Amino acid sequence: MPKKALIAWGGWEGHTPEQSANIVRTLLERNGFDVTLGQGTAIFADPELASFDLIVPVITMSTIEKAELQNLTLAVRGGSGLGGFHGTMGDSFRNEPDYQFMTGGQWVAHPGNIIDYTVAITRPDDPITKGISDFAYRSEQYYMHVDPS
Repeated sequence: MPKKALIAWGGWEGHTPEQSANIVRTLLERNGFDVTLGQGTAIFADPELASFDLIVPVITMSTIEKAELQNLTLAVRGGSGLGGFHGTMGDSFRNEPDYQFMTGGQWVAHPGNIIDYTVAITRPDDPITKGISDFAYRSEQYYMHVDPS
């Protein structure tokens, strides 16, 4: 039976949530997932939320109802995976510490805005970075509050 993933999209349009959600959807489907795509946070209140193997919020600078957040955190505590990227997960719900505790951090700012820097590959033997060496990059940096535990 294929694994099930839920992608919920919404929030600030600057992070192109619908388009980003569809890219993630394609990637997951190519890897054998049965994907459910939904707009907004109401889907997090679904009593069957915990039946998903993976939950991917693609939501930036939005709000979530307490019951939706409670159901989401219960699903993750119960074993549903949670995955995301960029501000579509790290800056989803600024006013919700329970969400931030669940994700392990909260986006705060882009210090210096767009800058030049070098990405240093510190573990070149890791399968994720195999074949990649240090490289110059121009982009925004991220300042996040994170949970060191």
